[in-house]
Amino acid sequence: MAKTIVVLGATGIQGGAVAAKFLSLRWKVRGITRNTSSPSAQALSNQGVEVVSADQDDPASLIPAFSGAEAIFAVTNFWEPFYKKYEELSKQGDRVTGEYAAAIEIRRGKAIVDAAAKILHEEGKLEKFIWSTLPPFKKLSKGKYTYVYHFDAKAEVATYLQQEQKDLWEKSSLLNMGIYTTNVKEYGDSFGLKKNDDGSGEYVYHNASPNEATHPFVVPTDAGAFVELLVRSPPKQDLLGVSEAASLVTFFEIWGQVTGNKVTCEEVTVEAHDRARPGGLGREAAESMAGSAEFGWGDLVLPKDLDSNVKLTSIKEYMENEDWSGYR
Repeated sequence: MAKTIVVLGATGIQGGAVAAKFLSLRWKVRGITRNTSSPSAQALSNQGVEVVSADQDDPASLIPAFSGAEAIFAVTNFWEPFYKKYEELSKQGDRVTGEYAAAIEIRRGKAIVDAAAKILHEEGKLEKFIWSTLPPFKKLSKGKYTYVYHFDAKAEVATYLQQEQKDLWEKSSLLNMGIYTTNVKEYGDSFGLKKNDDGSGEYVYHNASPNEATHPFVVPTDAGAFVELLVRSPPKQDLLGVSEAASLVTFFEIWGQVTGNKVTCEEVTVEAHDRARPGGLGREAAESMAGSAEFGWGDLVLPKDLDSNVKLTSIKEYMENEDWSGYR
């Protein structure tokens, strides 16, 4: 009989990739979403996913959704509440929106962990719990970078899992997804990519980290490969979800080769990013890149440490298969 994996955020980027991967492995995939009638949920259903309604803000709804699963992939969305309240809360101070979104993410994450622990204790069937997390940049930087709420909130849930739900932790692993290659397309302006004002048609990337610094880039669809790797590996892995490590100069050289655009990487301060996107957003994005460059992502295992033959997507492969018509 096929095993069941429950996928939270199944209509999202990470969850969708995980669902697709495990469908290809002939697992029974149960996708969790708040709205089972949405077009994205219906598309999952048409692919063979069992789409189930549950709400991370309603912990009781998670229990039946998790029941009977051998594996659970859990992810929360920091940016949903952040952007929902950004226009309103950013006027009250540059930390207010980040703190608001972090509190929601921590509450939801702990509810997910508690529900999974309850299912483990009641059924004893759960074999693997995978939490999509990020490193604690405030801790890693010894307090230098304190605006990276979308990292620190997920890390707080990981600590809660390890310290407060120890039985579940014995069957768990952590997935730290790197810097999305898709950021340049989805959030080009906020990400720091702008067209020059000189009419040349060339681009400039305002880099909040040293140009030569290496960052862990991830093609989001590789989330499926990472979770599959963790499900078949011993528990208590702290995995860096990296498709390819590269400097931003190299990243944009590849982008330029594929799109025909010329990009100059210009080093700027975190404060400059903050001024460009006031209210916390610019600083949050800039500190995540600056922290990545200066302090790294911690002592994490790499995909090839778990399986030297794991197939991942290179930056160039991603670039060549993306639609860049808006940047030509």
